[in-house]
Amino acid sequence: MDRSPPCRPPEPAASAVPAGAGPLPSGPTLTLASRTGEGHTVVAVDGPLDYHTSPQLLGHLRSKEPRRVPLVVLDLSRVAFCDSSGLGAFVEIFRHRSEEGLRLALTGLQPEVRRVMELTRLVDVLPLYATVADALAEGRAGPDRVERD
Repeated sequence: MDRSPPCRPPEPAASAVPAGAGPLPSGPTLTLASRTGEGHTVVAVDGPLDYHTSPQLLGHLRSKEPRRVPLVVLDLSRVAFCDSSGLGAFVEIFRHRSEEGLRLALTGLQPEVRRVMELTRLVDVLPLYATVADALAEGRAGPDRVERD
């Protein structure tokens, strides 16, 4: 009869993720480029908005730069795909900014992204504009005037 000690699973390798940070999703990443003007920040988003990339967008918008400007414009003209995680990020950003008296505008929706937003009726909730220029013109006109494309 073999009396060798039972096999134990190998110890997990040390993680490069800081303690408490949780695992980061793997997969594609977004390219985010911000430019700030008087009273606004325009964030150009390039890439798919999904489970893997939505945390990256949320983290960028919670950073010091766009966090307190009166108007953040998300230029989505280079976003061809958006799943429920991306939609949830839009709603979270919109809700958070609204609670602080700040505004959000989404521009340049591609047909597939617009379709998803129409199916979920987010087009009735989120401020959408055809172009960044339209959103900035609205921002200069004040928050009382709402036009949707």
